[in-house]
Amino acid sequence: MDPNQQKISWNWADVWNSSRENWHWPLLPQPCLGSPEGRGEVKGGGEYPFPNYRITVDQKTLDSGPDYLENLFDHLIVHYIFCPRSLEEAGLLALAALKGLEKPDPHRARCLVNVFTDIVVDSFRLDRSSADSEKVLLGWKRLAGQAALPPLDRVVLGFLRDYWGANLPSCSRPEVDLLARIFSPGIRERSLWQRQCRQTAKILEPFLPGILGRGQIRCLEILNGSAKDAPLSYASGLDVSQFEEVLAVLGLKSDRGDLKRWYRDQSYSIKIEERPRSRRESHPSAPVKWRLTDPCSELDHAYSLSLSPRLIPGVTTYKRGTETGAMAPAGTAVPDLLVVLDSSRSMEGPKMGTKTHKATLAAFKACWFAHSKGAEVAAINFSEKYLLAPWTRDLGAVEDVLVEFFSTRTHIPGKAIRELAEERPGCLIICITDTHIQNLYQEWDDIKKASEAGNFVLFCIDQAYRDKHVEEALASLGRVYYINRLEDLVSLVVEVAGRAYCGESFISLE
Repeated sequence: MDPNQQKISWNWADVWNSSRENWHWPLLPQPCLGSPEGRGEVKGGGEYPFPNYRITVDQKTLDSGPDYLENLFDHLIVHYIFCPRSLEEAGLLALAALKGLEKPDPHRARCLVNVFTDIVVDSFRLDRSSADSEKVLLGWKRLAGQAALPPLDRVVLGFLRDYWGANLPSCSRPEVDLLARIFSPGIRERSLWQRQCRQTAKILEPFLPGILGRGQIRCLEILNGSAKDAPLSYASGLDVSQFEEVLAVLGLKSDRGDLKRWYRDQSYSIKIEERPRSRRESHPSAPVKWRLTDPCSELDHAYSLSLSPRLIPGVTTYKRGTETGAMAPAGTAVPDLLVVLDSSRSMEGPKMGTKTHKATLAAFKACWFAHSKGAEVAAINFSEKYLLAPWTRDLGAVEDVLVEFFSTRTHIPGKAIRELAEERPGCLIICITDTHIQNLYQEWDDIKKASEAGNFVLFCIDQAYRDKHVEEALASLGRVYYINRLEDLVSLVVEVAGRAYCGESFISLE
């Protein structure tokens, strides 16, 4: 038995089970005890960090008694099942808090999201059961009892005193009335949360920092350790800098990989319609009468004589009938996919709405779809230099190459393209470029051989400033799509991927 558990006369695990029972047994792991030296705590994780995907509580918390501990467990559980619940909702609240700040700052936004969600969670608990009011107020009364309380905490406690009608310290500041107006519609309407969070952040920003709001934002994916893989669908509406700020608020920002996650999360909202072509085939059915007008070859002599010793046309003669129906197409080997992506200066860089943004987003979706169908993928990102990801099933390695941006001259690496194509005969080659290729004729022989080894599909963007001679030369390699509107690029690449991997074994050049 843990030595810390011997210091108390009650079992904290029973308190945890009681809290889970209060909320219909949510599927959460049992908490663990932190050592007095703080072993196992997450650096910067706050008062209740989540190492090893579990809530960690220390001996000081246990010394507060089983009622306080049950209140704490209830509070944390409701974060996971109600507000913010999911990483998606937590991200939207983070974005709202950033918009409410006079000067966006991830740390301050995180504090204010935590303050907002704490108010929502405990208001929900009081609304759900008035009998739990004393238990809900334990934590807030403990906060109120601290000496030299910061202004932020005094304002929030004063607001909760009026909002809940609770025995908490009063506060005469006008911000208390402003918070009362924000929360007057209640807290159960999720569609109001973002606006309420933004306005709360705007009001409380001048009072930071305080005791309230410390620690990471508590949501289900963070508790279960899957926050780094959960997609954020609202990424399609954010520039990369805004997206990075939201990740920083959520505690997910890394030194590298944010740009890759930005493209990946945007690609989740792009749908590829899978419409495999069916074919009609005939198959044998029950015997039917053979008549004199039918071909003699269709007469089933053995079956007819088994029913009668005399063959009487139309009476004792039979043939095998057939039926025709739609059938699923026969299985065909899917082609591997090679993406050749232009990242030269004329592609404008990875900002929302640029040629680089649309081209990279389209490449991400095509690679993901081919990978999901069992194909291997490879990528070449080129400018004056180039990066190469060889044939692999590691989608992350290919995405690492696609997100790079060189911003120099446009020199296509023909030899590298040919070598990859010849390793996978019949592969699909998707090339996305604005056709400002300066070394095309020096590399022409290799590019021509690559198009003979695989099926070459070219997407020519920026038609207003295209190089006609380069475009005409590339058109002889395979199928060419001319992009007059940049908005059409993603849908056209998605269409090509859908045709290649949903019932067709290659891109027809006819």
